[in-house]
Amino acid sequence: MLGLTVCLYCTTLLRAEAWQPFGVRQLGFTFDIPPGFVLTQHSDQGAAFQGPREASLVIWGARLGKASFRAEIEHRMIEDKKSGWRLTYRRITSRWASYSGVKNGEIRYVRAITVCGDRAALFTIDYRKSEKKPYEPVVVRMVRSLKAQGC
Repeated sequence: MLGLTVCLYCTTLLRAEAWQPFGVRQLGFTFDIPPGFVLTQHSDQGAAFQGPREASLVIWGARLGKASFRAEIEHRMIEDKKSGWRLTYRRITSRWASYSGVKNGEIRYVRAITVCGDRAALFTIDYRKSEKKPYEPVVVRMVRSLKAQGC
């Protein structure tokens, strides 16, 4: 039993070390990319990653302009609904927002935070509904890692 505990502890430490920091300095945020996600696209505003078992992750920053943070998130929710996502959870505050939905056996989770006053940082992760349990702690860690920095 002790050997199994030590093995699990070491495996957990290795997984923790595999998270990679990512940030867009000019947009004022940082974020940790989960292990197993490979960069597929990169721009000045963010990046896209392909993950294990066809999961996808997109992280980006947006200038809000004249739109409020709430308006930006509500617009994104409307666009996801138009694309066929059935939203199952939503929470919008003045500083952060989260929502999730399901479509064709997949789950989408979106998280956004305000940064530097007139900007937002967002991530979207899509993964198979059958992968919900393994992805729950991954999503929790990603939510905690999305932070304003450099404002």
